[in-house]
Amino acid sequence: MRETTANRFRQHLKPEVDRCIENHEVLRVTRRNGENFIVLGEEDWHAMAETVYLNQIPGMAESIQEAAREPLEDGTSLEDLEW
Repeated sequence: MRETTANRFRQHLKPEVDRCIENHEVLRVTRRNGENFIVLGEEDWHAMAETVYLNQIPGMAESIQEAAREPLEDGTSLEDLEW
């Protein structure tokens, strides 16, 4: 995670935000007199929210990990799926 000060962030707002969005980076902005904050792109926020949601479903994380270990040739081909 990159880090910058609130003053520097204010001075370079557009390039800092663009960098977060384009490179999928998280930026921590530190403040002297106040709580720090995080800047990230909306797409990345949605991905994190989806991960949190999926992890709330009992057994879902284990199921995904198990499927990831399965060899591709043991899976179902796209042609065999009924859409």
